Amino acid sequence: MRRTRTPGCLALVLLLATACGGSGSGEPSLTFVSTGSSFQENQKIAWQQPYTEQSGTKFRNDGPVDEAKLRTMVEAGKVTWDVVDTSAAAAEQYCGKYVEKLDFSVIDRSAFPPETVSECGVPAFYYSILFMYDTRKFTAAKPTTIADFFDPVRFPGRRIVPPDVATGLLEYALLADGVPAGQLYPLDVERALRKLDVIKPITTFAKTYGQMQQSMVDGQVDLTLVSTARAYQTLKAGAPFETVWDKTMVNWNDLVVPKGSPNRDQAMKFIAFASKPEQAVKFSELASVQSAHQNATPKFDEIQRRIDAFAPEHKHTVVLGNAKWWAQNFDAVTARFSKWLAG
Repeated sequence: MRRTRTPGCLALVLLLATACGGSGSGEPSLTFVSTGSSFQENQKIAWQQPYTEQSGTKFRNDGPVDEAKLRTMVEAGKVTWDVVDTSAAAAEQYCGKYVEKLDFSVIDRSAFPPETVSECGVPAFYYSILFMYDTRKFTAAKPTTIADFFDPVRFPGRRIVPPDVATGLLEYALLADGVPAGQLYPLDVERALRKLDVIKPITTFAKTYGQMQQSMVDGQVDLTLVSTARAYQTLKAGAPFETVWDKTMVNWNDLVVPKGSPNRDQAMKFIAFASKPEQAVKFSELASVQSAHQNATPKFDEIQRRIDAFAPEHKHTVVLGNAKWWAQNFDAVTARFSKWLAG
């Protein structure tokens, strides 16, 4: 989900440290890169362990996903990563230069909605950014639309939003300001920032998703825009939050192969395996994310069903992000947003 930028020198140090730790065992192996924590553990269980049983391939796990490190590896010709779980926008932006074009004679692109597949990435999962509120704070008048998140008069209280600008924050601001869902892109960034100005003094712009989850569990915030996986962990911990089903921003992450991967062909086979419906179902159930596979139907528990944007009663709220637009505009928008945040 997250796109990070690490200064070049640090990235080079990390690259050299990784390059010196390679294995010479001769066994088939892949280095898989993701976000760490329980999320990556779930990817091990759903994808890696059964693939090892089937093919004998061993896995080395690395993380977090760092685009500066990826670029440095490719430019230096010393690529040690084989499969990376990254944003769909990054897959689009880096296609052919920093990530390989996928081999669709091996990977079944028809398993996914056409708009989610690019030349260099297939979706690993969908994730939603949910508008949720603390039911202890709002007992009489309750939020019912995304506009309520941006209304500190009728709905006072502390807000918290995700650490990534490209996951739906600007889109939500525009939806709240009256832009129809079908006319969001190209994003009017300045209009979105003006809408965010209204709540900026009472909003925490989180550094990590873990910070968001902890703030919700500890009762430090009253309203939030939070990822599905963190919402699940929060509700499981007993935090009394409820979802507003008005408009729900949904994005997806891709599995990609870094340009020059030493195990390119094996990486393609692994992505094909991870893209099977059985693996998609298993990962969705473990990580509390929605499957992007068109033939995968996870069996969610009661909490997961409450926050499933693709459930029949919620599906009408889904607004799908535009990875192509973000691929073309990510750097400029991030720079503008950072300047606004610091101002």
